[in-house]
Amino acid sequence: MTSGCRAYIDRRTLGHRGGRCSIFFVQRLSSNMSVLDSLDFISAFIAFIVLIFSVKWLMKRRNLPPGPYGWPLFGSIMLMKTGTPTDVFRKLRQKYGDVFSIKLGTLTVVVINGYENLKEAFVKRADDFSDRPETYVIVELSKEKGLMASSGELWKQNRTFVLKALREFGFGKKSLETKIHEEVDVFIKYVMETGGQPFDINRIIHVSVSNVICSIVFGERFDHNDARFVKLVSLLDEAATINKPTGLISCFPALRHLPGDMFKIKRFKKVFSEFLEHFSEQVQMHRDSFHENETRDFIDAFIQEQKSRGRDTQVFTDDNLLITLLHLFAAGTETVATGVRYSVLYLLHNPDIQEKMFTEINTVVGQSRPVTGADRSNMPYSEAMLTEVLRCANIVPLSVQHGAKKDIAYKGFVIPKDAMIIPNLDSVLGDPTVFPEPEKFDPSRFLDAEGAVINDKKMIAFSIGRRVCLGESLAKLELFLFVTSLVQKFDLRLEHSGVLPSLEGRFGLTRSPMPYRFRAVPRS
Repeated sequence: MTSGCRAYIDRRTLGHRGGRCSIFFVQRLSSNMSVLDSLDFISAFIAFIVLIFSVKWLMKRRNLPPGPYGWPLFGSIMLMKTGTPTDVFRKLRQKYGDVFSIKLGTLTVVVINGYENLKEAFVKRADDFSDRPETYVIVELSKEKGLMASSGELWKQNRTFVLKALREFGFGKKSLETKIHEEVDVFIKYVMETGGQPFDINRIIHVSVSNVICSIVFGERFDHNDARFVKLVSLLDEAATINKPTGLISCFPALRHLPGDMFKIKRFKKVFSEFLEHFSEQVQMHRDSFHENETRDFIDAFIQEQKSRGRDTQVFTDDNLLITLLHLFAAGTETVATGVRYSVLYLLHNPDIQEKMFTEINTVVGQSRPVTGADRSNMPYSEAMLTEVLRCANIVPLSVQHGAKKDIAYKGFVIPKDAMIIPNLDSVLGDPTVFPEPEKFDPSRFLDAEGAVINDKKMIAFSIGRRVCLGESLAKLELFLFVTSLVQKFDLRLEHSGVLPSLEGRFGLTRSPMPYRFRAVPRS
């Protein structure tokens, strides 16, 4: 029996005929059950399956960028438990170089480090490196649609339309700044009502920032006490928290079939569905009140295109609209809100920097009028401070994952089809050869000898290449207006004197700060 199967294996490579040999192996064992008891059969079968997977696993490592070997079936999943993803990748970079690979379960991950390497891959060779991986969230939940989950021609056409529509409804226009000021006023009023007592800024800043993107997409802002709107923002906060464990599905797809919800997969799917249900209701309301000659917002613009082109196109389908709305809402809320929270955190840790910032605001703007976008060019220290926040906070340190739709030759290696490709932004923002003493919070690194702002091309907090965040300019304007307005009106102080809140982040949809409270004392 054993020699018979061995002869069969010799005639067929394990890498290509493993499935047929498995069947043959079972058939031969079944005909000789009188020799082996059931326990021997199970043990032999399991050993054989492991052997097949081991050989396939070793074959797949040929021509891969270097990296830890890990274990068959499991890869180096336990290595990722030894620290944050950025910490682990920093150590692997030191050992294996700027381009390395790591096996996580069934998934092959290739990590690209260093500014020049990122530029070569995602700028110069964007045709090869701009697609998304086939993960659970992208394929099964997002259906490979929307801004963040689509690839190829669908993504190009969708992005072109979205950018055009967003510009029509505010991007780069004075009217959008007016909407931001409206939310800043509500935000400042809320902070004033705390009366200098400790509070957590998380909920109010998420709601305020979310209203900015809502005014563009839905054509209206929502009252901060609107129950459905508050629930929507809360769902986003929950999704940001539970997103990390759902990433295990990409490594071990079978996990989704386990009973219970140990990895929050079912809960994440339910949250996703609740988002789409809410946006579907918004779309239906727009359809019911739609007028051909009155385009009120992004949804109306989409419906107009849908009516003129029909729904047989890839872009102008109902599914693509709903997923695009979700991506706009999430991206337009989470990054800016997290940026404001980190800004306050770093100002609490650096009261001298807060004082310099206030002095500049008071000199340029004073206390009698609000800060405006036009003031940015006259407030270089505040601009530099916020740029340093984005660098240190490193809100999306691994960008959004890319995927290989085919084998890609790169740097003498082969990135195999279906591999996940990670643009490691942290390898630039936290690199001491690029930004000396990267752990130090120092706004002056973005100022020249005359005190003017340095626009460093290596400041890639919003990613790099074709899939750079299209809302970068809006996010920076919002961050500037919310934070400078806060510092203009309040002295930001610790909840307890001498007790600094943690700068450590938690990984989810973004890298966000741990919950903290502070006091905002009105300036006299």
